[in-house]
Amino acid sequence: MAAYVIFDVPPGGDLEAMKPYKEKAFDTLIPYSGRVIVRTTDIDVREVRRDKGWTPTRLLIVEFPTLAAARAWYESPAYQALLPLRLNARGPDNMVIVGGVEG
Repeated sequence: MAAYVIFDVPPGGDLEAMKPYKEKAFDTLIPYSGRVIVRTTDIDVREVRRDKGWTPTRLLIVEFPTLAAARAWYESPAYQALLPLRLNARGPDNMVIVGGVEG
């Protein structure tokens, strides 16, 4: 069953400091068969709880073949070595790892 890593990436941060992360992060997906299926700012929010406003401006969704592969990618030494670059440049994004549905 496929799994997905979903990043809600708010604007801001130090773009120059993000360059090393951007140059290497996508390569860390390859050993886990991860592939980017959504990278967009074209977001049409249709439903939002008024008391829990959500205004995504940029989404990145990565598909993995399994939940175990998605978790293994995030916890991998290669990605964990890059993660501080992103966190220091922009702070944490909103990110979840979720399993897909069977067939």
